[in-house]
Amino acid sequence: MVEKHLATLTLTHDMRLAPAVYDLIKGICESQGISGGDSGQIAKLTRGILERLFRINLDQSGPTPIIISLGIQSGEFFIAIEHKGLPIELRGDNSGDVSPFSLSINSPVVDEVKLINLGKSGQRLELIKSLPSKIYDERDGDLLESGQTEEDSRLENVEDLEIRMIRSDEGLKLARCFYRVYGYTYGPNYVYFPERLKSLIESGRLVSAGAVDRRGEIVAHGAMRLESRETQIGELISLAVDPKYRSAGLAAKIHRRLVDYAETVGLKGVFAEAVTIHPYSQRLCRALGGIESAVMLGYIPPSDYKRIVEDGFRQRQLAILYFFNFERLAQIAEIFAPMNYWDIIRKIYTRLGLPREFGVETAVPWGVMCGETAFRLTVNSEIGIASIMVDSYCPDTVKIIDFRLRQLIREGIEYIYLDMPLSDPLTPYFAQEFELIGFFFSGVIPFLAKGDALRLQFLNTKEVNFDGAVIDSEFGRELCNYVISKRPDVLV
Repeated sequence: MVEKHLATLTLTHDMRLAPAVYDLIKGICESQGISGGDSGQIAKLTRGILERLFRINLDQSGPTPIIISLGIQSGEFFIAIEHKGLPIELRGDNSGDVSPFSLSINSPVVDEVKLINLGKSGQRLELIKSLPSKIYDERDGDLLESGQTEEDSRLENVEDLEIRMIRSDEGLKLARCFYRVYGYTYGPNYVYFPERLKSLIESGRLVSAGAVDRRGEIVAHGAMRLESRETQIGELISLAVDPKYRSAGLAAKIHRRLVDYAETVGLKGVFAEAVTIHPYSQRLCRALGGIESAVMLGYIPPSDYKRIVEDGFRQRQLAILYFFNFERLAQIAEIFAPMNYWDIIRKIYTRLGLPREFGVETAVPWGVMCGETAFRLTVNSEIGIASIMVDSYCPDTVKIIDFRLRQLIREGIEYIYLDMPLSDPLTPYFAQEFELIGFFFSGVIPFLAKGDALRLQFLNTKEVNFDGAVIDSEFGRELCNYVISKRPDVLV
């Protein structure tokens, strides 16, 4: 849901319109507080995309209009371009034309790019930019820069802290909490932008909880992200505990509050990612009822977490995905999984308490069940991760995904995961095809999107710390060893 619509442009395929669009978009960007330099670069990216679309559809008879939408959603400025012409050519050439995909990854002017294949409805490309915002006002400056005040240095009795939901108007307090824990190094930057936090909470896409001291300051935080109001599951994210309150059990209390909330409002489950550089987050997930359902090799980028880990780490790390199931009396559902994964998938579902019946995979993939390829691609170039969610298949699905994969590899994205619908009889066939281009087993995500998802993964690096991974449970080690055994020996 867009909370602030700024403009919609409907364009014919006329190259002469591109300069005018450049001027308009630059002006709209500047009106939202984006600097003149950044506004110009964003407008240049958009103009380049339009010129590409105009050019590749030049010889097409009666191409449909291109629709450009600009707005604010969850505190972020976005430009969405929808078209029903020939699919966008995402690879640059020697003519100097802008490649919207690669430039979006390489250019720091945009924070995120999303490419969504809409099947018969065409394509949608989104350029997303965080709006500028102060995370503190003048009276808060000393607190943020020093990390604490004299009053702040006195540890408050943990029993006197209030565990409650964080309000949408408490963005500055949350920014101070994350500054004390991470400085300005934390990845999801909504925690530093009060207006983004306000928008996310009020739109229902974020549920935030924390521990609050007697001054009303947030000393620990956790959140649950929801893709939309129709989402069946939530994702636990953004854990931060003030260093003075570590080992006080605040993370468990906050996550219990979030898990209970999710169950109360009728979600089918939540999931959380636990790191393997130490056992604590894994123990927390298991203590709250989480079950290991996937292992993501190399998911966590190398970084310098000196505030968290004394020596930091320099290789990509493993992450274990835990699922919290609320479907205690779930009815049996049919899934279609590759036969070579049946044993491990059965173990996962048995531990989750979710009854599943394995359907027979489709031997011939083409026919009445085959529709249009539809998928969603999200890239985070800052941490070198991309995700692809396939919604439906067609004969050229593998070719399309392989093309996107090669683009990601050339752009230096090191970790890519692929979610496939287990409710689709074609998934076993396509999973085998994706294995041939380098994807391998990661696990299962129940209730993702329209149903359960099979997650595959691709590693574009050999710099992964397998030997240093700390796995705290017997099944976690079994699942981790299984996933590692499926990893291709060489990079594709």
